[in-house]
Amino acid sequence: MQDFTLKQLRYIVTTAINRSIADAAEAQAISASSIREAIAFAEAKLAAPLFRRTPSRGVELTAEGRHFVALAEQFLATHDAFEHAALRIPHEWQTEMRIGVVATAAAMVIPALLVDIAARAPQARFRVDEMSSEEVAARVKSGELLAGLAFNDAMTQDLAFVEIVRAPIHVGLHRDHPFAEAASIRLAQLRDEPYILLDFAGARAYYAGLFEQSGFRPALRYVVNSRELASELVAEGLGYSLFNMPPSRRMRAAETMVRVPLDTGYWCPSFGLFYARQYRDMPMIRELVGAIRRLRHKGGIESDLAPFG
Repeated sequence: MQDFTLKQLRYIVTTAINRSIADAAEAQAISASSIREAIAFAEAKLAAPLFRRTPSRGVELTAEGRHFVALAEQFLATHDAFEHAALRIPHEWQTEMRIGVVATAAAMVIPALLVDIAARAPQARFRVDEMSSEEVAARVKSGELLAGLAFNDAMTQDLAFVEIVRAPIHVGLHRDHPFAEAASIRLAQLRDEPYILLDFAGARAYYAGLFEQSGFRPALRYVVNSRELASELVAEGLGYSLFNMPPSRRMRAAETMVRVPLDTGYWCPSFGLFYARQYRDMPMIRELVGAIRRLRHKGGIESDLAPFG
């Protein structure tokens, strides 16, 4: 014979409380026949009566019924406590939210994002690891990271992506450079000037392809792996550099370095949030996506970026 179901147990307990099949049916918003079927199933399974009729057309528990209902109430209370505790797990933030982020963009995005989430979930704890876009995508896919913030050049079909900002290529120039006030610039115009390569995972190949498309090799003078350092070198007048992500207004170099859009048809990525598609309904993922959309709506990320020129 089949096992008892939660509905059957609830119907029987409700009948015992109301001492009436009709009242129990009304309380459960079901038909009286469903109540009778639950009682009949239990009595057949136990081979013992649970209720007896009363002169007032109600029902009362038999000795076996009292024992059964006591066990059922205990079981239902335990089940309800489990349901409540289980549903709270994603909201309690008892474990760290591990987020991977591209090092060259961490300072631009993470502070505003965490401020938004902390206001809604002050007990949340985070671990933020800096890495390449490829590593972000790989670790999100493996489940090591809850989510990642990176460029979509590492996008795969099993990952969802929420764009934060487009990342068109621009040239970083000292504010006194002859092309500092140009509406746009072509790489060929900088052919003989010292080039500062921002070299992080994937960047060397990306920018090499850009120069190849432009038909010349740059006058490479400095190689750095920090967006901040590249910006500082530009601000000191040591050469030009190429960026996808603009500098933060908070950076000292943002005051002395201008950025001019690059006139090119070369592919430019978007920067945004990665997460595994199967986790899209997780409350923590929904919170991250919501935070990004709120920040985009308010301009909370873009407002921190240095404007062109």
